[in-house]
Amino acid sequence: MDSTLLQFIRHLRDHELRVSTAETLDAMQVVACLGYGDRRLLRDGLASALAKSEDEQRRFRQCFAQFFDFSDDTQDDTASAADPVGGESQGDEGLAAGDGEGEGQGGAGGGGQGSEGLRADVMRAADAAQLASLQYPTQRGIYRRRLLDALNDGERRDSIARLAEGSPEERARSRWLTAQREQQLVMIAEVLDRQLLLSNQSSSRSLQESLMRNSPLSALDHYYRGRLPPLIRKLAKKLAAKHRPRLRSAKRGQPDIRRTLHRSVAYDGVPFKRYWRHRRREKSDIYLLCDLSGSVGRWSQVLLLFVQALAEVLPRSRCFVFCGESIEVSDILREHPADDAVALIQQRHGLGSSDYGRALRSFRASVEGTLSRRSTVMILGDGRGNGGDSGIDALRYLYQYSRLLLWLNPEPVSRWYTGDSEIRRYQSACHHVAECGSLRQLEYLLDELLTRLP
Repeated sequence: MDSTLLQFIRHLRDHELRVSTAETLDAMQVVACLGYGDRRLLRDGLASALAKSEDEQRRFRQCFAQFFDFSDDTQDDTASAADPVGGESQGDEGLAAGDGEGEGQGGAGGGGQGSEGLRADVMRAADAAQLASLQYPTQRGIYRRRLLDALNDGERRDSIARLAEGSPEERARSRWLTAQREQQLVMIAEVLDRQLLLSNQSSSRSLQESLMRNSPLSALDHYYRGRLPPLIRKLAKKLAAKHRPRLRSAKRGQPDIRRTLHRSVAYDGVPFKRYWRHRRREKSDIYLLCDLSGSVGRWSQVLLLFVQALAEVLPRSRCFVFCGESIEVSDILREHPADDAVALIQQRHGLGSSDYGRALRSFRASVEGTLSRRSTVMILGDGRGNGGDSGIDALRYLYQYSRLLLWLNPEPVSRWYTGDSEIRRYQSACHHVAECGSLRQLEYLLDELLTRLP
């Protein structure tokens, strides 16, 4: 089993690239055919087996560069300048060959080949030392010692000391071995730095995602808000996979091969009884109304990103936004990429302060002809109407004619009944009012909603 390749695949998975067991076996065949000598060829070969989309191709190249790349120019130049027996610099074979042929014979070419051989030795030593377990800078000394032991560094130092006291040719050989050892020490330091970087990237990304999921959105600075869309798409993908329509038994539809073969065992494999299944139809209509005013606009953008990413399991959804009058933005979300759509919606409709009375009445006028007992209405807002009309009558109509009316409030519960908040009145006309101040809360609420939908 190629442990270097398995470490690389683990690195890919840490960066959210899904690699199956079958794809891992394909990658092993690629490495067996191409080897590790030509890194560009190896990168393209592995990409063909492991990266399945343009986005995965981009992330694969970044991961490949992080995992495999060294500063080759520096190492090769060092080897060329320090190789007094140029013709001998042929990797492990050169070290075993014995005497040097004199200085200045093919130094640049031999140094490059020796560098590749030394690098291969370091990577094999890294596998033997289980370098993938390196997590903390305080462990550098331990793993450096393990790498040197795997490279038989003690015997090499004895050889260098013994040759240094011999003939001029042996002293030249000693200097060449010393240069090779110093070059390899540089490689070991880089391998340790790279492994620490890879480990820290994985750990820091997990911590960062945990921070963004659990912290109130208002507490995240601009740096973290710019990283929310990829995390939202990741969370939505998990929800979509969990709630994707399942197949169930039916009198007609797609053949259920597994069940048919299982029941045919009693008849010596003859399928006397055939079983069918079909995909459950999605019957729920989702209506989403989001407040785009300055106080809660960021939460509305997050929810819109979620709903767009969940299009597979929420195909019958209509999205509306408001500051004053509610406006449908379903077409914008369908026709534009997620980030562009949200920015366009905010630019066109995100100016002004909240007018809940006007928004709820215009929303009712837009949907009252289509609401039914299979309709679910979600409203995201803090319920602060700046002292204006609350629109409670329109909300009660939505409550009466929909299957579920859910109000999502990004403010903490401790602030719901303060100032100009009308959330107490809105609670009387909703099936459920819930706090959604963090991504984790919003993810939980959407999970619960998708679970309850028929």
